[in-house]
Amino acid sequence: MPGYVKTILKIALSALSLWLVFRKIDVDEVWAVIRRTAPGGLALATGFYLISRVLGAERLRSLFGQVGLRLGVGPSLKLYWLGMYYNLFLPGGIGGDGYKVYLLNRLTGTPVKPLVQATVLDRVIGILPLGYGLLLLFPDLPQGPVPFWVALPLIALSHWVAAVLIQRFLPTFRPVFLRATVQSVGVQVSQMIQMVVLLYAIDAQGSVPGYLFIFLLSSIVSILPFTIGGAGARELTFLFGAQVLGLPQETAVAVSLLFYLITAFVSLTGVFFSFRPVLSTNDLTT
Repeated sequence: MPGYVKTILKIALSALSLWLVFRKIDVDEVWAVIRRTAPGGLALATGFYLISRVLGAERLRSLFGQVGLRLGVGPSLKLYWLGMYYNLFLPGGIGGDGYKVYLLNRLTGTPVKPLVQATVLDRVIGILPLGYGLLLLFPDLPQGPVPFWVALPLIALSHWVAAVLIQRFLPTFRPVFLRATVQSVGVQVSQMIQMVVLLYAIDAQGSVPGYLFIFLLSSIVSILPFTIGGAGARELTFLFGAQVLGLPQETAVAVSLLFYLITAFVSLTGVFFSFRPVLSTNDLTT
């Protein structure tokens, strides 16, 4: 399917999702919640999102190191930021992950296959803490409590199974699996703190663990490549999640939109690196 067709479909799905959201809630109330956001809280939330992105860049840098690429911290951040910009604002065509693979292959001659493996594994390892967080937050939810004595062994088992699978199919990356997982946990903890800060910034009513549970679930949904940077999919998840958990729907959608706006703002700064070479052969060794 041509890239422009995929882009049109993603825009249409995002628009449809947002239409479904806003036809079920009071838009004026959502806007009122957003307007009362404390500026200091918004700035602090943005800071925690930046921390999560730096940790994400470090995770990918460690995975690239396993295929023989020695990428400095500065060049790694520039490449990661440009990738965020491409992923969010240029969803059709090559995309951010594809651009990173293309550029590193062109500059170093590293085969495409290990670069793709590192990039895909970066995404997979990033999902693991989302599942761990969902298990840990379940005990605080009235709909289906899971005791900690069940959740913690399940997390340990999941980590062990993931390690075994990587050892079996991608042994090159096994030495950095634990470090990459810890970095992924750091990414999600930073974003969960960001969400808590946003909830306090808008003086949200309701269970904070409930909002966090929906946030983690929406993060998984937004990874699916069906919308523009997760726009619409995340809000739809927050809407229905709030309905199930008995949380204020307008507040849930408002905090979801604030999270997306922070994501978009930070990703947009990556456009700066699109006007100049992001990497040179001097930044890389193999």
